[in-house]
Amino acid sequence: MTDCKINCETLICEYCKRPVPSCNVKRNCSKLINGPGKELKKLLSKLGIKADSGCKCSDRAKHMDYMEQTDPGWCERNIDTIVGWLEEEAKKRKLPFIKTIAKMLVKRAIKNAQRN
Repeated sequence: MTDCKINCETLICEYCKRPVPSCNVKRNCSKLINGPGKELKKLLSKLGIKADSGCKCSDRAKHMDYMEQTDPGWCERNIDTIVGWLEEEAKKRKLPFIKTIAKMLVKRAIKNAQRN
């Protein structure tokens, strides 16, 4: 694909409290193309829910992709945290939220990422 420009420094993740590099990665970075975060964004987009400038959606999707890449199984082990992020955003947008459906979407995103 194309080259990735990465500028990393170690930070503590605000979500899982683990040390992780904070990366400024180009949008077309081949290393993060098919992660569960990106797949979840695709699924939500099909439902008409898209990231906007005031939400943390894209950052959290990148976080999911990075963590899954460096620690396989991270998204499955942290599914309740990810569902919590979805619930938080649904409340901000005044959208209905059903935890079971959100969990199913996250699991589907993980499976989709594993296939690719």
